[in-house]
Amino acid sequence: MLGNRFSNGSPRGDFYHKEQIVARNRGGWCLSDVRHLLLMIAASWLALTPTVQNAKVITPEDVLTIRELSDVKLSPDGKQIAFVVTEPNDPKSPREPRTSNVWIVATDGREQPRPLLPELKNVNSPRWSPDGRALAFLTDQIYLLRDGEKSASRLTNAPGGVEDYAWSSDGKMIAFIARDQPTAEEQARRTAGDDAIVRPESDLKYARLWVVNLSDEKATQVTKQNFEVLELAWSPKGDELALIVARSPRDEDATNLSLVVISRATGEVLRTLTTNLSPITGILRWSPDGRWLTFFETPPTKESNNWLSLAPAQGGEIRPLLKDYKGSVLRSEWSPDSQSVIAESVEGTHEVISRFDVETGAAHKLTDVIRSQWGASFSINGETIAYLAQTPESADDIWVLEKNKPPRRITDFNPRTKSWRFGKVSEVVWKNSKDGLTRRGVLITPPGYQPGNPYPTIVNTHPGDTAWWTGFHSSRWWDWGQLLASNGYVVFLPNTRGVTGEGGAMHANIDHWGELAFQDLMDGVDYLIAEKIADPNRLGIGGWSNGGFMTEYAITRTTRFKAAVAQAGHSDFFSLYGTSYLNEGLRRTSGQSPHYDRRWYDEHSPITLIRNCKTPTLLLHGEFDGGVPLGQAYEFYAGLKDAGVAAELVIYPRERHNIQEYSHRLDIQRRILAWFDKHLK
Repeated sequence: MLGNRFSNGSPRGDFYHKEQIVARNRGGWCLSDVRHLLLMIAASWLALTPTVQNAKVITPEDVLTIRELSDVKLSPDGKQIAFVVTEPNDPKSPREPRTSNVWIVATDGREQPRPLLPELKNVNSPRWSPDGRALAFLTDQIYLLRDGEKSASRLTNAPGGVEDYAWSSDGKMIAFIARDQPTAEEQARRTAGDDAIVRPESDLKYARLWVVNLSDEKATQVTKQNFEVLELAWSPKGDELALIVARSPRDEDATNLSLVVISRATGEVLRTLTTNLSPITGILRWSPDGRWLTFFETPPTKESNNWLSLAPAQGGEIRPLLKDYKGSVLRSEWSPDSQSVIAESVEGTHEVISRFDVETGAAHKLTDVIRSQWGASFSINGETIAYLAQTPESADDIWVLEKNKPPRRITDFNPRTKSWRFGKVSEVVWKNSKDGLTRRGVLITPPGYQPGNPYPTIVNTHPGDTAWWTGFHSSRWWDWGQLLASNGYVVFLPNTRGVTGEGGAMHANIDHWGELAFQDLMDGVDYLIAEKIADPNRLGIGGWSNGGFMTEYAITRTTRFKAAVAQAGHSDFFSLYGTSYLNEGLRRTSGQSPHYDRRWYDEHSPITLIRNCKTPTLLLHGEFDGGVPLGQAYEFYAGLKDAGVAAELVIYPRERHNIQEYSHRLDIQRRILAWFDKHLK
């Protein structure tokens, strides 16, 4: 790992700078029958469960070997599934990004999955043509592999690359989004070194809609007006497209969205359907009968409260289909008859795929799904559904659900996990002591766990609004569950209010920053102590992003935690307002700018009560984090030093909010494990 390392093992504090830091984890039974049976059971157990007897403790290196699957697409005839496989980082090239490729597997599972084209290295977004005779995919451009051909041909040549695309329903055209590129004059300025000068409105680079005709492979720019195209959906007839657009590419306009319908031929905006849209994309779909469009609706206040709604394609009153649904839709697709929407959604600590009736909103569960909401993916074709799912001991694989048949798993992309030593994963339920609200979370107990014997316990706070799930917790660098459990810890993953899976109104609590969410967390800890699961004298806490904030919020309001790890945490909302693109959300939540009244900002900032902190804290941060700038870590570290608290700050060069490089991901997990071992064991 390359980086700066601060150490504050004493109140004085020490400063270290290293050019390179090396990353470091029937009839009656007689007695003889019974004896014989017991011997057989014992022999079978020893023979069939080597993973229990000889399983290896999970190490940071193990976590980074997981192959990740995404973007499942079922072919129109339902016989094949295209999907993306992202390979783990190569330890020999730690700065190189992970490679990805499109893979194919037969729906019946009788053949082994295979790469679409083995030589491809950075490929994503597979999309079948409506007749199933071609498969498109993205590198920086759109490529087509036609039936019977052995190589793919490039369809587009957009300077700057293609950001997203979609087939027309007749398969004759593909619409795509591509961004404006610098003019010759702007390139000259950049070459001259004056590109830091603030540019006028005319210099903004918009994402615009283009259409390429497959007959002659000529691309035509459709939208010429200045708005930022975020998402697209073709009308069934192909003469119109629905777009979600923002006022500009600027961060402050990220929530100023509109759902419009444009003419494919001219790009003219024909209808504006609504301006109450959530910035969450990936769900805009036009119904096969042409009547409706699905989208995420949000209140005019733009709070973090959204639900699946239907917009009449010709204009008219919006129908909030799932406004009262006590779950959170992640992805949705229309049924072929347009009478229902099939959706994958979070409900508590698990996911479901359900059919929602368009007229009534009534839900009909099709199957339970175990997995994280990150990268949720499924695809439908009549009565067949292909989707991603996992188990507590295996990462995502392709599963198939057919009518009147049980779900089938048809791939096994990470067989190495069969040798790992896993903790037991279960749901845990408790109540908030202040308002009585039932809370749910996930508990991972270490291998060999003995009930009634309190264990050192680490609270892993959730990132963003991600609800912890009862599945595999060892595939992402920010999900420490099985790494810590395999190494002897009870790991508590509380879903505090504000997470997905509890309906829109409850989800809006994510904007409250601490408050009753903190009480949810502490009441969960007290429940584990009362059940003699957690040792009250050996409690740790840690998390990334919102989890980093919640960690800092907790240790400045209680001294019960003996160790903490905060990664990319929001420590001071006043300074965050002036330095982050999150400032619009902060102003919306607080009600006004801190320059007129900063009380809300100070009341919710961990830094305000830093003088109360006694918890040894490890701070981890990406050098170029734009959402939670590095200054947030510097401030909290300085405050810890002033308070005489043992602390370390590690800065990862070249990294932003989401850590990418192999050596950095490895270093993070090694440091986390070492920090908790030092202070809790």
